Amino acid sequence: MTNNQLAQLVMRIGLGINMLMHGLVRIPKLTTFVAKTGAGFSKTILPEILTHAFLYTLPFLEFASGVLILIGGQFGRWGYVLGGAIISILMFGTTLKEDWASAGNQMIYVIAFYLALRGLDGGSRNRYR
Repeated sequence: MTNNQLAQLVMRIGLGINMLMHGLVRIPKLTTFVAKTGAGFSKTILPEILTHAFLYTLPFLEFASGVLILIGGQFGRWGYVLGGAIISILMFGTTLKEDWASAGNQMIYVIAFYLALRGLDGGSRNRYR
């Protein structure tokens, strides 16, 4: 296994577990999670019904993303895309709340998903050497 393959494996395991566990720990306490998180959006332009609908689906999307990433291959590719989409939607809401510290943390996820997807295309890195 090459260093690049090992790096991709580390990224896959790390992001996969992170996304899987985000969903897994929230599903059993879904109603509490939605109420607590939804309260933070009460002063934004987002309608409560839209916020709550998204928050009720979020843990399942996170769980699915994590599973897909951990499976790897083409499933992993779609897990990274799903994870990136999730983070983008979360960042939209976070910036509406003007929670810039959380938005900065979410940018780390954006970069991680970018690097993970980029790493799947092993030949593209050699262009810049």
